[in-house]
Amino acid sequence: MNLSSNQTAHDSVTLVHATHLIKDSSEVASFLKKLGFGLLEFIKVSDGGNTHCLQISLNETYISFERRNNLYTQEFVDIALTGFGLGTKDIESTQGRLTLHGFHPLAIEEQKLLFSVAKKERREIECKVFKLKKSDLLEGNVEFIDVSTSVKPNTKSVHYNALSHFHAVIICTNKPEETIARYCWLTNKPSPRRIFNSSWQVVLGQQKIIVCSVEDVERIFPSINVKNLPSILGYALLTENLSKTKDCFSYNEFLFQSLNQSSFQLKLPDFIGGNLIIGTSAAGFPWNDNSN
Repeated sequence: MNLSSNQTAHDSVTLVHATHLIKDSSEVASFLKKLGFGLLEFIKVSDGGNTHCLQISLNETYISFERRNNLYTQEFVDIALTGFGLGTKDIESTQGRLTLHGFHPLAIEEQKLLFSVAKKERREIECKVFKLKKSDLLEGNVEFIDVSTSVKPNTKSVHYNALSHFHAVIICTNKPEETIARYCWLTNKPSPRRIFNSSWQVVLGQQKIIVCSVEDVERIFPSINVKNLPSILGYALLTENLSKTKDCFSYNEFLFQSLNQSSFQLKLPDFIGGNLIIGTSAAGFPWNDNSN
């Protein structure tokens, strides 16, 4: 598969974050701290509404856990891994390119992040973001973030569990070719790579978007019951020390399964949602073991 695309250095896209929608911030924070994560806590002010956020920083990427406080988002009733973010250094060009390719990007908006840094003191960070209409991507919410203007908090903090990088997001669909074509346009990468029998991956530097077909899902997440199609199944993280990570995670009661000597998978509890694959190197993940 090869899709025509006009790629420029300013319009290159990276994988920035995954987002979980949650209901109980205290329960989630307590669970993540027991797993050995250091957390940032802040309020995101966007489009007139406030969102309480917990964040796991992983180098220059992160995982976000959001509890929305504004009333007009009550349509989100399920706790789930709901979306992810893509970074761009030229948000206006990216928005224009997607419009020309038939997507429906919403207006660019200014987001304000308010971090509590001390008693009665807050640190304020602003960034530019736009989202796509839900009709463009049925599997979840995707937003684009201007990484050239956003100032990140201390993203190089080391977690006690040794997790260090966000490597891939994994989408499951019953229409893999149609889905991968959309993500090629989204990421400005015209040449995806086939994996397994009928699945694909888009390579974004050291990161990947995996589009997994229903028939191949057992080869990535054994014993996982796929309830919704299409959906975001989970993501892959890299660790600097697999033994230390396993020790931190083994104290908690949830599905934990070794995949090979250098990686394992786990199912996050229902109050968070989603699945993880953790490994010491990208080569140990299932899609790299079997890619063509």
